[in-house]
Amino acid sequence: MTNNEIEILASELPILDDKQNYKYIDEIASNGAYYQVAWLKKQDEYLALYGTTPIKLKNVDTSNDVFENEEV
Repeated sequence: MTNNEIEILASELPILDDKQNYKYIDEIASNGAYYQVAWLKKQDEYLALYGTTPIKLKNVDTSNDVFENEEV
């Protein structure tokens, strides 16, 4: 399995140096309920890690952004 490095780096999922409490998909495949929560960088590849606990992603407030010369 190969993953596009740009897509992974641009994703909102964290890139970790080790697995911590996460598991590889084959370790939890029998569960049937999982969330992709992080990527693990191993040498030249990224491995998708999964967990069973939902994670909260940062919410960036953009309500005060001003766009000059915006066409409608």
